[in-house]
Amino acid sequence: MRDTQRTILVFGATGQQGGAVARALLRAQWAVRALVRDPAAPKSIALREAGVELVRGSFADIDVLRAAMKDAYGVFSVVPSSPSGAVTDEEEVRFGTAIADLASESGIAHLVYSSGASVGEKPTGVARFDTKARIEAHIRELPVTATIVRPVIFMEMLVRPGFGLDKGRFTFFLRPNQSMQLIAVDDIGKFVTAIFADKMRFSGETLKIASDTVTGRELETILTEAAGRPIAYARFPDEVLAANPYLRQLAASLDEGPLADHVDLNVMRELNPEILSFRSWLAGSGRKALDEALGTTGLGL
Repeated sequence: MRDTQRTILVFGATGQQGGAVARALLRAQWAVRALVRDPAAPKSIALREAGVELVRGSFADIDVLRAAMKDAYGVFSVVPSSPSGAVTDEEEVRFGTAIADLASESGIAHLVYSSGASVGEKPTGVARFDTKARIEAHIRELPVTATIVRPVIFMEMLVRPGFGLDKGRFTFFLRPNQSMQLIAVDDIGKFVTAIFADKMRFSGETLKIASDTVTGRELETILTEAAGRPIAYARFPDEVLAANPYLRQLAASLDEGPLADHVDLNVMRELNPEILSFRSWLAGSGRKALDEALGTTGLGL
């Protein structure tokens, strides 16, 4: 039986991160409550059938958010960012700080906020990163027990269309011999669940989380093995990086910024013994997305 006095309110539960957190919490026998816009939507129905208590509302519904936090032990906060098209940069900051304010006001025992690994001590000049830094700074000023997690680059990002996999290549911002860290979204849920289970250890901590470390050449090998055909790796040309602020900042972060600072994967395994390597993720839950990026879906390959 779940301990209904230990309820976690999960934001973004119909999305990637929030969904992973909700699933992991349920497996660990926490009671889960989720804010959803439409309880009749397929993803909302799936949450309810899994045992999640649904609260109808949006990030802008302050009274609903306050009511949703009533009697909750913890809050997992993840807010859409402007590239999603769902919010502006200022709305992301407003929603993220409002959730933190309400968590403090409501006496929430543990707030976990999901930020980003490109957030550092200095502004980056890229709004989607700097909004998260502003939310982090606000949380640190509040009288609430909080943990900030900074997931590294999602494995899911690497199998999006547009990087050339359907043409037998993979083009990214990483230099061939340079390394970067990745995380599977499912692992975010497992890390966050471990953090909620040990409030004293993680109180006040800002923790970068990762699942694997790869170089550009290793990406070529892993993708070739998974695809069953040659996939050549190349870095985006300098002119492409110069024209794309987001990719340019990621490349700069890897060279000398926050993404160049790698976490110890042995420490990560202590928190999440089921940690996923990029190779194992491609063979499992990432297979469908890989096939779609390769253009082999429906071809029986």
